[in-house]
Formats: sequence, structure tokens, C-alpha cells
Amino acid sequence: MSHPRCLLVSVLLALSGCSGLLHSTAPALQLYVLATPPARVVVTGGPPDALRRAAPTLRVARALPSPGLNTDRIALLRPGNRLDYYAGSRWSAPLADLVADLELAVLREDPDWGAVADDRSSFNTDYLLQTSVDRFTAEYATESQPPDIRVELHVLLIRRSDGSLVGSFAVSEQARAKENRMASVIAAFSAVAGEAISAVQMQSAQLLRSAKSPATP
Repeated sequence: MSHPRCLLVSVLLALSGCSGLLHSTAPALQLYVLATPPARVVVTGGPPDALRRAAPTLRVARALPSPGLNTDRIALLRPGNRLDYYAGSRWSAPLADLVADLELAVLREDPDWGAVADDRSSFNTDYLLQTSVDRFTAEYATESQPPDIRVELHVLLIRRSDGSLVGSFAVSEQARAKENRMASVIAAFSAVAGEAISAVQMQSAQLLRSAKSPATP
């Protein structure tokens, strides 16, 4: 029969051998957000509150990322068109939510819309904005040079009363990061995404103005 003290020593040795499972030497995961672009200034000829109350309403649907982008990982393209992700760095939410939240923040400041809701709301809006994310990547020509940040979106504006398509448009923006460092890459992502979302705001407003009122037969 084993002595109790021997059993205790055996257990302690076993636990010490497993201590590496409890304490990781990997660097802490870094979470990144995108800066919200400033809303465009619109000069109107009437009382702003009255105009907002009469304006149609919009629902922003959760974005639809292309394969490889439906994640919270920050995507990059290596030479040879090889898809990869930055190690130890993530977006603060899945890309689908990140893009939709940016659109929501910008469009809520747009006086062309009386109210803007997300797709979790039960509010019955006049229009639906659906965005596909075709590209949201840091693209490297070589491993050592700063990457080009590219954002490509395809947007549908849909009248919800009959499900008809009011119109669609594509947005493509890009810029080079200043340095091949994560802080510069994220700053470039914020700038490029901001330009793309501002373009979505302006072009959706143009479609709205060209469309018939939902109350018009």
C-alpha cells in the first residue's frame, strides 16, 4: 500500500508538470475598433425637426461579408493572393456587425432620414439598407512594405412596403498604411472605411431622393 505522503508528492509533481496549461506566455490579444467618420453637413431651407419628422425611415441590416471575412479576425492578403489574418489582433466584433454599426452611426446623423434603426429593432421602417462586404483587407505587395488597405461594398436600398429594389451601387476605397505596423494599419482601415461609409451615406440619400414616397401608389 502506498504511503499517504508519497501520494501527496506524486499529485504535486503531476500538477507542476501541467502548470504550462494554466499560464500562457503568448502576448495578450489586442482588440481594435474603427473610428466613426464625421457626418456630412446638410444645409436645409426649413425647420430641421419638422423635416426629420416628415422624412422616411430606414433599417440597416447586418452586413453580409464575403467568404473569409465573416469573422472578427483582421484579414490580409499576402503576395500571391494568399488570404491570412494578423496574429494576436482582432476587431472588437465580427466584421458584419462592425460595418453595420458604422453605417448606423453615420446614417442616424443624416437629415434625409427621419429615423434609422438596426435589424434587431421591431420598428417598422420604410426602407431597408443591405450591404455586402466584398473586400476589407490589408494587401501586401511584399512582406516588408506597408500594405494597401482596400474596402469594397455593394449596397441595396429596398422599399419595405413591397420589397422592390429602389437601386444599388458599389463603393470602393483604398489607401496605403504609413508604416507596416499594427497601429498604422488600423488607422488606415479607419480612414478607408470612413470614406466608404460616407459614400454609402451620400449615394443612399441620392437614391432616396430619386425614389417615390412609400405612400405614393
